[in-house]
Amino acid sequence: MSGSLLALFSAFCFAASMICTRRGVLRIKDPTLGGYISVFVAPPLFLLTAIAFSDLHSIATFTWQGYALLALAGIIHFVLGRSSNYWSLQYLGANMTAIVVAMSPIYTILMGIFILGEQMTGNTALGCALIMIGPAVLFWPEQAGIHKTPDHSGIPRLSRKGLMAALLSGVCYGISPLFIKLGLLQGGSALAGTFISYASATVVLGATMINRTRREAIMNMERLALTWFALSGFFVALAQLFRYIALKSSPISIAGPLTATTPVFLLLLSFIVNRNVESFRFTVILGAILVVIGTVMVYR
Repeated sequence: MSGSLLALFSAFCFAASMICTRRGVLRIKDPTLGGYISVFVAPPLFLLTAIAFSDLHSIATFTWQGYALLALAGIIHFVLGRSSNYWSLQYLGANMTAIVVAMSPIYTILMGIFILGEQMTGNTALGCALIMIGPAVLFWPEQAGIHKTPDHSGIPRLSRKGLMAALLSGVCYGISPLFIKLGLLQGGSALAGTFISYASATVVLGATMINRTRREAIMNMERLALTWFALSGFFVALAQLFRYIALKSSPISIAGPLTATTPVFLLLLSFIVNRNVESFRFTVILGAILVVIGTVMVYR
């Protein structure tokens, strides 16, 4: 299967995961609890997949630098990034969260410039501008500014907490691809690399369950919320697997733009599944289109 098609599958699965997560966070007070479920679902899935494809041996073929880089990517992306993403989904909803989080390529580019000495091209600069305009247009209809509480209709509005969480999530998601790419260059398959990243996140989150209150909150979670988070974990695990394979088998200039189509898939799925708990203002749709066009320009 081509890297381009895998990148598109990854974008669709990311969108499906956000739809499920949005449903789950509406049923609990602390959305980070859902992150435990979604992360814990993934390692067994990847382990079974590695066995099925006779790729289990590949887990042991990385250099120590590869293990360190992939583990760091997993902690940044699946622990820090996902936790803040879940907070944002609770406050802003999936549609607006995706637009703000879509600023992550800008952070990746900045890392490339300041750490790897890469150059900023004209297309990249214009793409970054469009990516920043996308979230900015969300403020246009909010005549009263940023709101602290959701609308009584149930449709999410802009909030300080939601914006801060989405921005932090975007930073984490923007940083992690660099470590993924460098880690996969140190030997082993994309499937093995995905397992290592998830396993490192599982260890970190598992260690925090020493807190009795948190442990009991997870164990006593409402069954429907648990189901939504488990589905979210399944879809995002597939998305990450497709993403890792696409990054390994295709140039980032191809895999990056196609994976960035997530907001488009998300708008469609949100309308089908979550139309009563999502915002479909014109500026939300416009913002999604702008960040997708901007991201495509960045990677071109």
